[in-house]
Amino acid sequence: MLWSALFFGLVGIFALDYLRGLYKNIRIAQRTGLRYVLVPFSFSIPLTILFNTRWLPYMVNHWLPEWAADLVNDVFYNLRWSTKDRQVKKFGKVYLVVTPRDVLCHVADASVVTQVVNTRGSFPKPVWQYKVLELYGPNVVTCDDAQWARHRRQTATIFNEKNNDLVWKESIRLAQGMLEHWRESSSIDTRGGFKVEHGRDDILKFTLNVFSGAGFGVVMPFKPVPKDSVEGPKGIFQDTPTPPQGFDFTFRSVVAYMNLKIANIVFANLMLPQSLKTMLFPFIKQDIAAHKDLERYMKTLISTSGAEDTRTASNLIQGMLKYRKSEEMAGSKERGLSDLEIMSNALIFTIAGHETSATTLRYSILLLALDQDVQDWVYEGILEATRDEPSNATDWNYASVYPKLVTPLCVMLEAMRLYPPVVTIPKWTGESARTIHYQDKSILLEPGVNINLIVNATHYSEEYWGSDAEKFHPQRWDASNKESFLARNADLQGLNGPGLEYPTIHKPVRGAYAAFSDGHRACLGKKFAQVEIVVALAVILREYRVELAWKGNEGRTRAERILKESAAVMTLAMRDDVPLVFHKRLSV
Repeated sequence: MLWSALFFGLVGIFALDYLRGLYKNIRIAQRTGLRYVLVPFSFSIPLTILFNTRWLPYMVNHWLPEWAADLVNDVFYNLRWSTKDRQVKKFGKVYLVVTPRDVLCHVADASVVTQVVNTRGSFPKPVWQYKVLELYGPNVVTCDDAQWARHRRQTATIFNEKNNDLVWKESIRLAQGMLEHWRESSSIDTRGGFKVEHGRDDILKFTLNVFSGAGFGVVMPFKPVPKDSVEGPKGIFQDTPTPPQGFDFTFRSVVAYMNLKIANIVFANLMLPQSLKTMLFPFIKQDIAAHKDLERYMKTLISTSGAEDTRTASNLIQGMLKYRKSEEMAGSKERGLSDLEIMSNALIFTIAGHETSATTLRYSILLLALDQDVQDWVYEGILEATRDEPSNATDWNYASVYPKLVTPLCVMLEAMRLYPPVVTIPKWTGESARTIHYQDKSILLEPGVNINLIVNATHYSEEYWGSDAEKFHPQRWDASNKESFLARNADLQGLNGPGLEYPTIHKPVRGAYAAFSDGHRACLGKKFAQVEIVVALAVILREYRVELAWKGNEGRTRAERILKESAAVMTLAMRDDVPLVFHKRLSV
């Protein structure tokens, strides 16, 4: 009797707290005058883990009517992309999601997006959501205010044209290495090409090795080094068959593991108390070893880079060390980044950078395989851009060739529009009420309101992209295409960033395109990624035509289903590989 009374008492307390929270948040929503959606559950880590499975999203999307599935998917970051702009069409470009715990303001209006990202201080980043990324200390993603400004100053300068030239060279070298690996290891096609069954891991390796070379100064071939040890101070970083003595991982494998298992590593190393670590050690041994190995690798990398002449620094580690040394020599009051802060920033650039580039490259290649007419257009553009250049891409000059590669740049911009790496940019009102201006009205958002800039909704909006917004049509970005819907923006102030600064590219309305975020917290490495992806596409497509390995309408339907089922963990990605066939072009 006592236990049942206690049980029902606890249930009653929970129900009362639930209803009180829901009522309070409904009143907050009503005071704004915006339309709002009532959701009976709140975002939580356990629910997010469940929605990262295959079976629960399948049940939601196949058993519920579309309106109910969209309601559920819109709450969870990892599934939000699947709603495209359907919620916006129902509730408006600015609407509220009310749960028992939160009031979320979902924004898909370009002018409001611009207000939020450009009003520094009024709509700060909710940095507490990113504290799990402080594995070795604070970094440019996890900081705010003065500390963020310090990290930003010292990391922004390292992404420069000297580094982009290094990215260009590394990307060409490794793209050629990846093609050679595919030729040697894949089944040969009768037309002189090859079939790639599982390209995901190889493309991840390509982008990781580019970052290792241009970011860390560790130049690695695409194929593993065929010996167990390498001479020189940076020998331990080479991709050998077995880890160096005293390590559980090679440098490449530990970075790949860190990227794949970041949540597990954070849980095992930062959240578990020591007593539980000992008890659970057999289950978390790899996660603890990865954290320890990467720290040792990074410390060695910083010490060896510090011993080198940083005056001609071109990689990112050297750039941060150069800044620190110059500040010390100038007697500046601002201290340079510590070794731990350099490690933390290098890790965040690696996690944020190489997976984003890899997924965008995967999407680009598959989308071109699905549309041979667009692929022909891209190929002709590459031929035109490289007509007077050396036949071997290794000899292409970054400064002269990159600006001419318009068609692969258009493909990248379009792939990132349809499949944005980050589907939501989080902000909040902070401790004070904030005003946004929407549809000629001033709307007051109360303190503590979370703001989600819904990238997929703005990217799929017909208002900003035309009636074919859902279609893969990279020609819309080409400034020579005067029929493009974007041509009407010629006299408007548009985005001005890497890839969009050239007169050969149409600009979207400011706030309508946020593949690399926007405003003062926009991605620092966007030019790094663009150079890498554009030249990789040029190297691959100049030599090969790519097609689906699956034949007929059934094969096309399977590939399109995999695209449709894309989901986000940290970045949006396809869950499965699509086998592709690469046919050698006769003219090359």
